[in-house]
Amino acid sequence: MTTALTTPTRDRATGAAGIVAALAAGGSGAILAQGEGTFADQRIKSSAELVEAMNPELMIRIGGGLGLVAVIATTVFTLGLVRRAGERGGWAEALRWSSIALLATTSIGVLMRYVAAGGAPGAMDQSFYSTEASATAAVLADQMSTGAYLPALGVLLCAGMLALRGSLLPAPVGIVALVLGTLSLAATLGLGLPYSSSLVFPVFALVAGVTLLVRPAGRRRLATGR
Repeated sequence: MTTALTTPTRDRATGAAGIVAALAAGGSGAILAQGEGTFADQRIKSSAELVEAMNPELMIRIGGGLGLVAVIATTVFTLGLVRRAGERGGWAEALRWSSIALLATTSIGVLMRYVAAGGAPGAMDQSFYSTEASATAAVLADQMSTGAYLPALGVLLCAGMLALRGSLLPAPVGIVALVLGTLSLAATLGLGLPYSSSLVFPVFALVAGVTLLVRPAGRRRLATGR
């Protein structure tokens, strides 16, 4: 049996990372590869029309950059949560692996943003893309960068259960996590909307981040038995 030390300073760092993750993820999700005209016009479009409606390369790269900041901040945030859980096995282990999966999938989502940016009209690498490839990359980038937050549902549900057990976050924050996770899971299974995970995770990260920043735990040792 070993112990991990949690302090107010570490809790505040975890909280700050959660807030940054929430804001960066929200900002990234608002900047897509496909332009507004793509969604306003519901008719089936040709590849050339899809490419013409793409956002400028710089805007797509800004979205990718915010996504990368979100990935880094989310990693720090979830690592802090795992440390606070202070145990092995059960919900804590599920939280750990959900966090690892979230890092992997969101990293791929960010990569797809940059792939799409390369094929945007006027981009430096546009000559490497066919019209069809540029259109496909834009669609996949938007779908994958938002659907990449699907493992966050595991983070929310595990964090919620651990909070209700009193070992991670205040119970009200745990309830928020469970409600958000359940709603997104229902939307995914019932309506085929895994992208809803990219909406609920920033809300949870913001609520949990503010809580840890404002009300950090006192200095205490958490069991992390092996």
